[in-house]
Amino acid sequence: MPAAAQDLERCPAALNAEHRARFERDGCLPFDGFLSSSETEALKSAMSAMLRNLVAEARTGKTPVVQSDWAGMKNYSGLKIERTGDKHGVLFEPSANFDLAKATHEELEGCVRKFSFPSRGSAAFKHLAEHPHLLALLGALVGPAPILNGDMALCKPPFIGSAKPWHQDSAYFDYEPYDAGVDVWIALDDATVENGCMYVLPGAHKHGPKKHVHLDDCTIAAGRLDYSSAVPIEMRAGGVLLFSVMLPHYTPPNRSSLRRRSAQLFYRAAHTRLVSKAEHAAQFVETDGTPASC
Repeated sequence: MPAAAQDLERCPAALNAEHRARFERDGCLPFDGFLSSSETEALKSAMSAMLRNLVAEARTGKTPVVQSDWAGMKNYSGLKIERTGDKHGVLFEPSANFDLAKATHEELEGCVRKFSFPSRGSAAFKHLAEHPHLLALLGALVGPAPILNGDMALCKPPFIGSAKPWHQDSAYFDYEPYDAGVDVWIALDDATVENGCMYVLPGAHKHGPKKHVHLDDCTIAAGRLDYSSAVPIEMRAGGVLLFSVMLPHYTPPNRSSLRRRSAQLFYRAAHTRLVSKAEHAAQFVETDGTPASC
């Protein structure tokens, strides 16, 4: 599997049998050049605009500001601005130090961890979620009319961008069958080993659910997998990674001076159905019945 950005295949108009076989084998397909430079710039501008809007709403009291704390995990402990109705919002890095009332826009941009549901706060991200080329690629992997299950815009700011530990996205998602989904990760800046590109464990999507535990984040429990064959997927801005919701993946912290922005969208097959958290937890288990979900 190619790792260096310059080795990636140019994104095709449609996936062929070889692509589908590679996805079945590895659990992922990385491509260069899915979006043009103008499209990536438009999405980055949209992220900046979403931040301005949400901060303005927070400063006038229109949108709530909370100190996030999901199950006590550090990665979710930063300041959060989130709309009550549609859950669109922004989460800041837990280590970021700023005064929301006084910080400049530029200072705040250097503290953002991620945006939740950007397709609900930006026409550009809504267009991305409905992109005909993207839906055609997904259709070849999960069937026609894939359903958007959620979306994020990730920021990985310089020096303080925190790691996202090894996990399977299916551990979070309350639908069944739990493996009938494909996720999309799009680089909006060049993504490198230095600034926190995606790492994957090729073929590990075939090994079934792995127990997840709550540490700094929801992560696969120690001893479940051998990560010695993990592959970094470096990408130029505009590149796309399609991967199974069952594929273990990870992004390291950003210790460089370069921001690493990306869009991530989660799709499920049209034949899936939403279930309760309890139903998902009962189904998403290891081979011995050990509960595995987040």
